[in-house]
Amino acid sequence: MKKWGLLFLLLLYCAGCSSRQTINIESLPEREVKLAPRTVADDFFPKDIRLLALGDSLTEGVGDHEQKGGYVSRLRQRFLQHKGVRTLSVINLGKRGLRLSQLDPIVAKNLDEVRKADLIFITIGGNDIMKIVRSHFFDLSYTLFAKEQKRFAKRLDHLLATIRATNRDATIVLVGLYNPFSSSLPNIPEIDDVIELWNNGSKAVLARYDRTIFVNVKDLFDGRDDVLYSDQFHPNEVGYELIARRVYEQLEQHEQMWLGRLEE
Repeated sequence: MKKWGLLFLLLLYCAGCSSRQTINIESLPEREVKLAPRTVADDFFPKDIRLLALGDSLTEGVGDHEQKGGYVSRLRQRFLQHKGVRTLSVINLGKRGLRLSQLDPIVAKNLDEVRKADLIFITIGGNDIMKIVRSHFFDLSYTLFAKEQKRFAKRLDHLLATIRATNRDATIVLVGLYNPFSSSLPNIPEIDDVIELWNNGSKAVLARYDRTIFVNVKDLFDGRDDVLYSDQFHPNEVGYELIARRVYEQLEQHEQMWLGRLEE
């Protein structure tokens, strides 16, 4: 009889332990598990890039003895070495002698290419300055260039608005002006300041738009005849290489802009 009593007490004790254990487990607060998102580098998945080049003879590559297509083709080689770029297609619509007012019709005729582009490069303005020089050679002044620069800025703003209305995501890169006129225009000692004025004006226009980059190349040509073609106006192969290098440096600094995923 005593054995049955002891067995009964033992069963009651075990049941109590099990009950207390169940209550303790159920009373534990639920643990919040937060999974932190892991950032994936922009170049983790190589991309297919479409590049559209617009503008004047610098985009066409006039003066390049090596016939490599100026700065655009040299840039292409750098892009293809980038681990974030799988393929690069290039549409070059550069045309010698082109002024800013003549660029609008080209854009209008190629809206489909504008729409598809991931990167849009522009060189423009040198022929606009040359038009002023030819039209007012005997009465050139800083004031005249400053007045024309304001008109140029309005046209540039219109061009960018057209491009942005067609393609809101492409990164637009404008290559600034350099000064090849120091020796050829002795009657305008302020020509260096004129180039600075036009570059600063263009840079200010670009600043009104997202995903734009202004590339200053003026310092690459200052006091250097060895980077100019025999016409002393266009870059030679050395000059184009310097431009390509400077543009690519700027693109590396803004890699998130053109290589990163677009936010919806």
